[in-house]
Amino acid sequence: MKKTVLIALTCLLAVLGVYCGWRYYHDAWLPNKQLRDAIESQKELLRQLKPNLDQPDGLSSAPNPEDGAGDTRKALAGGWSASLAKLKEFNPEAVGWLTIPGTTVDYPIVQAKDNELYLTTGFDRQHSDVGCPFMDARCDSSFGGFNSIVYAHHIDQEMFGDIALYKDSGFMEARPSGVLLAEDGVHDVLFFAYLTTFSTSKVYDTVPQEKADCDSYIDFIFDQAGYTRELTAEELKSCDSLRLLVLSTCTYEFENARGVLVGVIR
Repeated sequence: MKKTVLIALTCLLAVLGVYCGWRYYHDAWLPNKQLRDAIESQKELLRQLKPNLDQPDGLSSAPNPEDGAGDTRKALAGGWSASLAKLKEFNPEAVGWLTIPGTTVDYPIVQAKDNELYLTTGFDRQHSDVGCPFMDARCDSSFGGFNSIVYAHHIDQEMFGDIALYKDSGFMEARPSGVLLAEDGVHDVLFFAYLTTFSTSKVYDTVPQEKADCDSYIDFIFDQAGYTRELTAEELKSCDSLRLLVLSTCTYEFENARGVLVGVIR
């Protein structure tokens, strides 16, 4: 009788072990492998497509200092235009490229007709759980509006995972700026605020160019920010043609929490 019970228990434990192993494989190991494979696939593609943000394509060397300022600007604009055109050849919905030195943020930015497509679509326009950083469908694709909102998934050390690290002001102190390739050339981006907020926050409102609306948006950022640096609300309000870059990713402080990094496009 005891032998029969032991055999039964051994069989039961073996079945449970197999089941637990299958659940781990199906629910944890396989999804993680698929995610990492998708990340590596996108990385390889982006390594081939990444523009040189230190030197525009189409220019064999830096513009001749003896050239007139107008000629220099024309040459630079043409070179950066060629860089963006290469991205658009691969994906017509490409609108730019963002690099933040000292972080893993180094990606193209796309814009679709809605804010859902690139949650599960890579830059190659194939299904991918990694997605691709994308601009809010309501924003000006040239980054010419008052606020340009860009979203991406929070994946550890990938996509916009490092954006959440800006919650620590020391992280911003060490990494205060980024480089943005847009339709009109390459711009420095000076970061000045980080917010932990809700997915329904006013920070996701697209703002018309009326000064009262812009000023109200700036006040909201400074009121809600965990911290700010370098710039004041009054300084921003006094700027002509101010352009803000708003980078958003999921964080997990509470349900539907979002981490938002805000910078000035220069």
